[in-house]
Amino acid sequence: MRNDLITMTIYGRKCYIYKNKTVEKQKKKLPIFYWGVGEESKESVMTVVSYLREQLPEANFILAAYACQNWNDDFSPWAAKPVFGNEGFGGKAENTQKWLVEHLIPYIETDEGETEIMRFPVGYSLAGLFSLWIYCREDIFSGMISCSGSFWYEGILEYIQQKIAITQNCDTKYVYLSLGDKEERTKNKRMAVVGDNTRKIYGLLCEHQEKIKGILAWNAGGHFSEPDIRIAKGIDWILKHIGV
Repeated sequence: MRNDLITMTIYGRKCYIYKNKTVEKQKKKLPIFYWGVGEESKESVMTVVSYLREQLPEANFILAAYACQNWNDDFSPWAAKPVFGNEGFGGKAENTQKWLVEHLIPYIETDEGETEIMRFPVGYSLAGLFSLWIYCREDIFSGMISCSGSFWYEGILEYIQQKIAITQNCDTKYVYLSLGDKEERTKNKRMAVVGDNTRKIYGLLCEHQEKIKGILAWNAGGHFSEPDIRIAKGIDWILKHIGV
């Protein structure tokens, strides 16, 4: 059974929901990807859906993309000065976390019964930073996807060093990080650390961790090169590694 993309408002936020499920697989593992996107992102979501339909037509999953209300505020974990122009970061990620955990997740998962659900926060750029941040704050996720995450954000490396959990007694988790090979070659000194920080964060999350399956994938190009395809590749990697 395959449903088309559904656009709806859930507790004040626009959401795009896509279910790729078969009757035979409904009682097995069900990965659900919670993807934070911009306010007008339906076309981006359709690009990802089309990619996954082509690559993994029989995969069993739900994609729940939710739109931000203010990009710089909703996905920033704490306040920070502008990196370009005059618009800073409001540090309201906790509000997004609360909405996600209390409203979107229960809404999406209401009818899934006894299915083994595997949740993954997904994001690109600042939303990729949020994906990492919430993964380290909540124990409800089976992994995470962050593509071209804003890991230049001041304080994020120290935060991860403090929050990283010992995973010896947990279920296997799946971590997908990616970055464009030109992203760290920027004249902006604050953003130029993104490469080194991404490598360090990958090391903290994945290296020497027996129950973490992870990858740091490198894409050709800069920050704005095919962001939707980078997200699709991340979801594709997760689906193939968990075997659905």
